[in-house]
Amino acid sequence: VSEEVKEIDRELEELIKNKGVSKPEFLRHLIIERLERNRKEKLSWLAIAERSMEKIWNNKEDEIWNKYL
Repeated sequence: VSEEVKEIDRELEELIKNKGVSKPEFLRHLIIERLERNRKEKLSWLAIAERSMEKIWNNKEDEIWNKYL
């Protein structure tokens, strides 16, 4: 294991000790935080896509829509 990895591990251990949580709990919170951030980003992109498609969806007289309505 390289010195860089050992240094990162020492920093992680110090951070965990200062927060007063176990390593698995700390890692679980990091994973949950990352998943939540990804979820919010995907929902934001979905909202942007819906707004940009609104004009097309609201155009009920379009030839393509006539096939489905």
